[in-house]
This record gives sequence, C-alpha cells and structure tokens, in this order.
Amino acid sequence: MQPRWVQRVAGAGLASGLLWTALAAPAPPAAPLQMAEVIAHMARTIAWYRHIAAAGQSAQLPADVLEREAAQRVSTRALQLAFDFARASAPLVRAPQAAGARPPASAFNVDQASRRAAERISTLEGRIAEVDAALARAGARTRSSLTARRRELQAELNLAKQIRDSIQGMRAFLTSQTGGGADLASYIDRLERSVPEAMRGTQPAAPLPPAKAASAESPYRPESAGILKLVTEAFRMARARSLLRDALDETETLQKHVDEIRAPLVNDLRNAIRRSDTVSADSSSQTAEQMDADRQEIEALTVRFKQVSAALAPLREQNIQVQTLRNSLTEARNAVEQRYAGAVNYLLFRALGLVIMIAVVLGISELWRRGTFRYVRDARRRKQFLTLRRVVVTCVVAAMIVMGLASEFGSLATYAGFLTAGLAVALQNVILSIVAYFFLIGRYGVRVGDRVTISNVTGDVLDIGLVRIYLMEMAGGPTDLHATGRVVAFSNSVVFQPAALFKQMPGTDYVWHTVSLTLAPESDLQLAQTRLMAAVESVFEQYRERIDQQHAAFQRSVDVPLAPPRPEGRLRFTDAGLEFQVRYPAELHQASAIGDQVVKALGDAIAREPRLALAGSGAPKLRTAV
Repeated sequence: MQPRWVQRVAGAGLASGLLWTALAAPAPPAAPLQMAEVIAHMARTIAWYRHIAAAGQSAQLPADVLEREAAQRVSTRALQLAFDFARASAPLVRAPQAAGARPPASAFNVDQASRRAAERISTLEGRIAEVDAALARAGARTRSSLTARRRELQAELNLAKQIRDSIQGMRAFLTSQTGGGADLASYIDRLERSVPEAMRGTQPAAPLPPAKAASAESPYRPESAGILKLVTEAFRMARARSLLRDALDETETLQKHVDEIRAPLVNDLRNAIRRSDTVSADSSSQTAEQMDADRQEIEALTVRFKQVSAALAPLREQNIQVQTLRNSLTEARNAVEQRYAGAVNYLLFRALGLVIMIAVVLGISELWRRGTFRYVRDARRRKQFLTLRRVVVTCVVAAMIVMGLASEFGSLATYAGFLTAGLAVALQNVILSIVAYFFLIGRYGVRVGDRVTISNVTGDVLDIGLVRIYLMEMAGGPTDLHATGRVVAFSNSVVFQPAALFKQMPGTDYVWHTVSLTLAPESDLQLAQTRLMAAVESVFEQYRERIDQQHAAFQRSVDVPLAPPRPEGRLRFTDAGLEFQVRYPAELHQASAIGDQVVKALGDAIAREPRLALAGSGAPKLRTAV
C-alpha cells in the first residue's frame, strides 16, 4: 500500500497529466513557440509545485533536513515566473484554433477527472466526519492519534480541492478554446486563478499541522535511542528518502523541460542577430528601396528580439530557481540517507547486543540449573534454588528488554519511579507476602508435610505458594489430633505478624509427650523409678532408630549440639502421694497410639509389682509436653 503523500502527489500528477493532454492539441507550427507548449509548460510547473508543496507538508520529512519556508518560497517564485513567461510569450505563439473546430478528445478526459476529483473530495469529507465522531467518544490514549489522522485527512482534502480547481480551470479553458473567442492571456488568467499562490502579492501558504509537528519534535540522538525509536526512525527516513527522490526526479524533469523550451528561443535570438549582421553588411551596395526594406526588416528583427528576450528572461530566472531548489533537495536527500544509514546501523548494533546479552543470561541460567541438580541433593533446597533462578532470570531479561527498547532513560526512570510508588501502595500486602515466601522456604522455613500452628490453627502444610500457604486443619485433643477435612489458607505475610508461628524442628517428625501418675505414699521410691522407666523404655525401643535418624538429620542442618531424644522420668513427693512424670518423644503421626502403649506399659508394671500401688486419684494422665 502506497503512503498517503504518494497518493496526494499522484492525484496532483494525474491532474497535471490531464491538463497537459488537453492542451496538447495539434496546431500549425509557429516559430519559436506554440500555444500548446506554453500551456503544457505551465501545467508541468503547476504539477511540480504541488509535488514540492506535498513534500514540504509531509510529516515524514524531518524539519531539520529541508528548509521548508525557503523551499516554499523558491517553488512559489518559480511558479510565478512560469506565468510571467507565459504572458511574455503571448506575442510569439500562434492563436488558438478557429471557432467551430471539433473539441479535442482530451476534453472528455477532463470531465472524467473532474468527476473523480469531486468523488475524492466527498470521500475525504466523509472520512473526516467519521474521525470527528470517533474523537467525540475517544479516550485520552487514542485522542492524539485521531487528531493526527484528522490533520492528515484535512491536508489531503485541501490538496484534492486544489486539484479540482485546476481541473475546472482547464475545463473552462477547453470550452473557451472550442468557442474560438479566447486568447493565450485569458487562458493564463484562468489557470492563475486556479492556483492562488501564483498571484502576485499573495502570501505563501502556511505550513500544515504535520509540518509544525515535525519541526517541534525533540532532537533525534541515535546513540541514546532505543530499539523502538530506531525502528520508527528507520521507517520514517525510508519514506522521507522516497519522498525526496520523487520530488528530485520531478524537479530534474522540469529543469530539462525548461532547457528544451529555452533552446528554440535562444536559437531565435541568434538567428535574429545573424540576420541583422547579414542585412547590415549588404547595405553599402543596395538601392534606396532595398535599404528601406532592410530597415523595415531590422526594425521587425528588433521587435522580435525584444519579445523573445522578454519571454526568455523569466524562463532563465525560473531555471535558476529550479536549480536552487534541486540543490536543496539533493542536500536534503543526502542528509536523510545518512540518518537512515545511521538508524539502521545503530538498530542492528542494539538488536545484536540485546540478543547477545539475553543469550549470556540464558546461558548462565542453564549453568545455574545444571549446577543445582548436580550439587544440591536436598529436594527442598533444590526447589528453592530453581525458584530463585526463575525469578532472577525473568527480572534480568525483562529489565534488559525494557532498557533495549526504551529511549530517554531519564524520563523512563521518573515514570518508573512514580509507577513503582503507586504499585507499592496498591500491592503492599501482595509484595509483603512475596517477600515472606522466601523466609518460609529458607533454611529453617516450612516445608510440605510439616505440622505448624498459625493464629491458633494447627494443621499439616499442603502447599507453599508465592503469596499463600495452605494447611490441612487438625482438631482434637493435644494427644489425639485428626484432620477436619477443611483446608485453611493464610497469607504468607503472617510471618511478619506479632502472632507466633509454630513448626517442627528441621528434619524432625516427632513431638514430646508427658505421662504423669500418683503412687501411694508407702510405695518404694527406688523400685518405682526403675520399674516405671523400664516400661517406658520398652515402648520407646520400638521406634528408637527412626527418632535417632531424625535427630541426626536435624544435627546436620544446625550448628548447635543437642543430646539425642530419650525418655526422661522424675519422682517427687506431693500431698496425694508419690508423683511420677515421664517425658518421651513420640512420632508425630503415631503419637496417640504410642501414648496408649506407654500408659498400658506403666499400668502393667504397677500391676506386676505388689510394692507399687496407685493412689486413689493417681491414674495415668497423658498430655503434650510444652
């Protein structure tokens, strides 16, 4: 799909082509110019002027590569000189064809072009109405793009109206030409009214909003631009380069056409001078009648010379103006090509650098993953390292992509600061939970299967998420906990709450229970101590090996030496009799069964020894040790 400025220029070129075709009707030859040549030159100049105006008003053309006001002044001056040349050449051209002649076939083409121009104006007005309706209900984000779109459509509408006026002028010209009542001066006046900029005393048209927007843009610095800015600049310079190339080609074509028109005029002047010299050389040997005829011929040559010189002067000045603008367009094209090459080079460098840095980060991530699987044997610790790896790599890659794509890091840092402050306030609980997650999975943190107590809720850990921890709720007595069938979810931020979080020691799966009973006062103290402890030890021996393994795992994870867990008993005298208390470790998930075995073993030991007897209210009591 062609850019919009190409469509506008194409419309102007179509109009000028129709003008040229309409005015190129065959006419009897006349030296040195014909009316069709003069009118065709004006049509070509008008098309060229429209082309240059469209290029100057295009938002794709940077304001710093082409002096827009100077280019507009030069092109307007060249257009005015074309009309000056046409007026001065009026005495040199043949009159239009006689009345009653058949109108040229190109007149019908002008009618078709007039209808197409009207249809295009109607279409553009409909599009502007649609954009106005969209602006009425648009939000702040899309309003700027819709406003720019409306300005561009308005520029296209103005150009379409100018094309319509030019076509209507040519239509009137063809109508008057077939009627035979018009001369070259009237044709020129009609064409001039179709191009108001060509009239003397008028001010050049003010630049349209796209040109103003381009001139007010911030300075472009490729060394500090991001990838998005460089991509935008590369596409923009490519379009500007194509725009300037077309304008330069049109300017060179006009310059060649001016040279072609100048050639017969210059030859006519040379012939007049040569003929004058010939006539003057033969005057010494001529009769009076011959000398009078030579005088009349020299006077006619003088008039002819003055007419041709008057027509040649504006044509020569127009050639100078066109050459001046050609030089400006050449310099602008070279500057655009340099900017395009610079943008492409910096873009390739930035993109390649970003790809290399991301590849390095991903390589380090892969080494991290392999090292974790090779050197970290503990599954829980391995999961922690892999989670940390994902978070770090994601953050680093995201930061690198943002820094590579973005421009103007100062503005980006300010925007990021405000955005971060707002997010920190809005997501403070979420952020606190994410931070607490790393405490929960730390060295002395919580793992799946641990029994914990949070806010007076006891349960087994089912899952530890990034923001939540899930427990299977336990209920019942201190020594007989069982699952309730409910799952309790807590925010990870409970780690930072004043309420304590209770959990098992790392690597252990046992709890301490206490059994107490009261013996009669006459019981043997030494015998009670020996027999009762032996009963408890007999139960403990059934699972002692597993407790020792858990204790060994705990010792490897901490630096504090602790004695291995063993049953501990104590006797003391009370008012009710001799109280015996024994404290022993019990596996967490079999604590209730182990407690029953301990109570039964103590009862059997007392029953087998006659010298031991329970006091009246001294039955064994089992409770969780604190």
